[in-house]
Amino acid sequence: MIKTLTHSPKEYLEQGLTQCGAYSVKAILNAYGKDDKKYPRDYNPHFLGKYTSITSTSTWPKVLQPYGIPAQKGDTKKLSDEQRIGLLKQFIDEDKVVMIRIGNGYSKNGKYSSFVASFMGHWITLWGYNDEEKVFYVYDSYISLKRHDKTIPIGNTKRTYAEIVRDWGKGFPLTRRYSFIKAG
Repeated sequence: MIKTLTHSPKEYLEQGLTQCGAYSVKAILNAYGKDDKKYPRDYNPHFLGKYTSITSTSTWPKVLQPYGIPAQKGDTKKLSDEQRIGLLKQFIDEDKVVMIRIGNGYSKNGKYSSFVASFMGHWITLWGYNDEEKVFYVYDSYISLKRHDKTIPIGNTKRTYAEIVRDWGKGFPLTRRYSFIKAG
């Protein structure tokens, strides 16, 4: 079964070293026709957040809600991996975008390092899934525009269910592991 959201971003942008949360929020706002800022970092309401990667998980729902997009934060720390995948698919079945905070072990060339993933926090958004391939359709703003997978129906890359669970359980700080924001 293939399931994708009814809304999709009109464009997929590539971030620099920081601002993944702001790029994810910009993609959500863009998908709902509510994107009104030139630079993704302008969505970050905190001065430090505009120029670093320091942003609280509770920031992003507060940014989305004034645009009329209901959003709530949560975590899946007490769920099994199977339950985590089920919850993500449930949100997509409900036509909700999901931002998840992962440990990003991927370099710009696509190679993966578990060591880097253990401390590099990163936000991505999930826009659909394919049960046959056991993959999520993902928008990852860290992916080079040259590596955009144009064969998938939505997003700019796909990640297996196992990769999503692996990466969702990594990143620093530890308190933000398995964090998500459901929006839409």
